[in-house]
Amino acid sequence: MSAVLAAPSPAAVAGGPGWPTGENPHPNAVHAPALPPRASAPGTARNSGKLPIVGGHKATEAPPYIAALYKGGSFACTASLVAAHWVLTADHCIGGSLSVRVGSLQRESGGQTANVTQQLSEPSGSDIALLRIDKDVQAQYPALGGSGDATTGTRERVYGYGYTRSDWSQLSDVLKYSEGTIYDSRCNVLGASLCIENDGDTAGGDSGGPMLNDAGKLIGTCTAGNKPTDGSGFGAYSDITRYRSWIDRTIGQ
Repeated sequence: MSAVLAAPSPAAVAGGPGWPTGENPHPNAVHAPALPPRASAPGTARNSGKLPIVGGHKATEAPPYIAALYKGGSFACTASLVAAHWVLTADHCIGGSLSVRVGSLQRESGGQTANVTQQLSEPSGSDIALLRIDKDVQAQYPALGGSGDATTGTRERVYGYGYTRSDWSQLSDVLKYSEGTIYDSRCNVLGASLCIENDGDTAGGDSGGPMLNDAGKLIGTCTAGNKPTDGSGFGAYSDITRYRSWIDRTIGQ
């Protein structure tokens, strides 16, 4: 359920708190935006028959806030509408000409569409960004999590339109989701601190997609997954609860 940005060196994903010094349990972790079809790596699809979030579930109803993010007209990432004219996504997904499709099960049709007029990176350097869109989209927005809502052991659900195969190929036509638990809320994978173990693996195209806890609060956005996926249900999400003051101040504009 995710997509690729660029593969960092193993040193770039060294273990953070909770991992023994020098041990990196996710040496294949990379950012998870979608590549243009022509750039997809061939690879060997270990789970080639499964759906994205690789091995997750096909959604039967789209959350009204879910968004597909396009760069230059091509699908790149997943995102969330958090106010009438603001969308939350991963910082590594932004740049260039962006547009969104909000509230659709289908990656390439349905919902409401809007163009992005402003792109704002979270100022401390986290993998979080807010995008202002050119019209108000009326929808039910998710409540944003706060202190204590994203901790080790928290049950969660994540959404994305990402790749369906373990080698990060074949984008899904429909929204997918997976469910599981935050097994470490202080990990460090490309700066993301919420590491999960789910019934589906995060993959390219899932970047920027939402994580919600079992109270339905939005607590994270997708930063990384393993490429190729390994069936562990791994994904790394940036903890938005740490940046609530910036998010609240920005979407209040």
